[in-house]
Amino acid sequence: MLKAPSRALFLAVLSILAACSGSGDATTPPAGPTARLAVTAGTDVVEPATGAAPVIDLTGTTFERVESHYRLTTPADTPLQFEFVSWTADAAGMATIGVKHVRDGGAEVTADPLSLARVGLIPAGQGLQSNGEWTYAQGSGFVRLTFQGRITQNQVLAVHTEGSGVTVVELAIGAASAINRPLAGEPEASGVILRDTLYSSDSWQFGIPTIAVSGDRTSIVCYEGDRSDPTAEPRYEQRLQHQAVGGVVTGGAALLPPTGYSYWRDHEVVALYNVLGVVRSEAEGVRVRLSFDRGATFAQEVALLPGFTQTRLVQAAMAADYSIAVAAWRSRPEGGSDFVLVEGRAVAFDAFGSPTWFQFSPAEVLYATNADVTPLTTGIAWSMGGDLAIGYACSRMDNSGVGWMSTTEFRCSTRRYGESFVHTLVDEERILGMDPTVAVLGQGSSLRVFYAYEVRDGLRLAVSADAGQTFVRGPAFGQPGDYQPSVFAREIGGNTRVDVLYLAQRASGTELHRSHWTAWPASPRIDEALTRATLEAVPYTGPLWGGAPPFANSWRCKQVAFLGYDAVQDGSQLVVVYDEVTFESAYLCAMMLMPNASTTAGSLPPTWNIANPPPLAPGLTLPMPTPDPAHPHQLMLLRIQ
Repeated sequence: MLKAPSRALFLAVLSILAACSGSGDATTPPAGPTARLAVTAGTDVVEPATGAAPVIDLTGTTFERVESHYRLTTPADTPLQFEFVSWTADAAGMATIGVKHVRDGGAEVTADPLSLARVGLIPAGQGLQSNGEWTYAQGSGFVRLTFQGRITQNQVLAVHTEGSGVTVVELAIGAASAINRPLAGEPEASGVILRDTLYSSDSWQFGIPTIAVSGDRTSIVCYEGDRSDPTAEPRYEQRLQHQAVGGVVTGGAALLPPTGYSYWRDHEVVALYNVLGVVRSEAEGVRVRLSFDRGATFAQEVALLPGFTQTRLVQAAMAADYSIAVAAWRSRPEGGSDFVLVEGRAVAFDAFGSPTWFQFSPAEVLYATNADVTPLTTGIAWSMGGDLAIGYACSRMDNSGVGWMSTTEFRCSTRRYGESFVHTLVDEERILGMDPTVAVLGQGSSLRVFYAYEVRDGLRLAVSADAGQTFVRGPAFGQPGDYQPSVFAREIGGNTRVDVLYLAQRASGTELHRSHWTAWPASPRIDEALTRATLEAVPYTGPLWGGAPPFANSWRCKQVAFLGYDAVQDGSQLVVVYDEVTFESAYLCAMMLMPNASTTAGSLPPTWNIANPPPLAPGLTLPMPTPDPAHPHQLMLLRIQ
């Protein structure tokens, strides 16, 4: 989700955008677009229209021309969803998107800050801002602004990114297209053991949870904001623990740096017995904070990749002997990007064999590119024998002269214990990818690697039987636009059980789904829904601004938030945390007019030895507030067979 921009920068950008609302006639023919802007329907990048763009007013504005034109069709009163995506070179600096509602049917839209809600559109994102005409989003290196809802007549939007002209987007009543998601036909999931609400929040900064299991406690780290002010800027690292016995939730938090964060999954939590590690990307390098009492205190703090610029999408995993693998993307000052791995190992222990200190090795570059790429979320898996598999990917954007398109390269680096890495290109797809993931079975010479990723037709599972040297690609499953898979493989009763969890974009919103094989690869695949999304009309009784006329209903959507879940294997079970968020179009449009508050607030070990559990420490102890069902964010815990 999106983080609210700084107040000063937000006002500066709005002053520019506000100058773009004059009147006149835009007759300059579109040239090849230069703006870093893509229009997407899930992972599918939409191509610009070939016909003439609707005429819109540019008189008295700073824009010289209409740069490109998109035409998206939808049947009337039918759920729709599409996204605007913008990015910066090498994911450095700030990316911005401004959207103005220009026309409703045949009428010009003027002085109506609730116009998007009035016509049935929901601008989905965290920390959105508005000056009453332009809806604005900003992200560090990358930004995505999603629109959902239902419309009954044609709509026209003007879209602007930094250094560009105007992109005109028509939403036209017509045939169903890629922006109309399929109905949720998958049955309810079986094997659900526990579904519990851990926490709730009304902050626009809340989201992107990550999960780990340590003994009888499930640890979760997510972003959180000021509990007394939903739109306040400061963002916190919220730590939570759920106790298996009694379901008690305890927690703790730390204030995050005020700059350089937004839309990325820039934190991760790892755990084994008493060791709990919280890892996050920062404006310079990566920071690792280690607790040796399950989160009660953090005794060691390590800055990795010192001297390098902003890192992105840090991922971490802890092995059975306490070894830690930390992977992240970093931008090179001279241009280009590196995907790097840093490994840590325990070097001091207490009387029970539980670590009390870690040492980290220098960074190893697994992949380097001089191309302008946008990195994707990473998956890391250790085998019980110390083998390591890392699934990673990046999207390469290219401008063909008619619009930006994306090619995503899915790669895997695998290392058997004591050997060197093998680097493999698993697949390449003409999509805007999101999140590859890996799982492993066996070890050493019998190591198998399972690699799940997005393709144009949905998701795909590729499997390597030779420790990542080659992969056999399976058929697509799910639906086009489904994304963020998490794959798990384990032996149960002599059979190989494979589960793939993923976010499924369905007609009413984003749901959490599961596809699984009870005896892979011979058994049939079973597709199930773990959550249900809803999209409903609700009466609007809130305030009106600027003489805007009243209207009866707005749209309310309940769904899993973008990047809004994480999962981990615990024995034969899967433990999942997800952020179920409820957005109402009129509420969002009204809240976007509110100003932000300003508040303060080593190398591999010579031998491989699986750790034995020590006496477990108490972990986090701070009581957490009872979840409020009225809050838009509900943080849920799910345990499934």
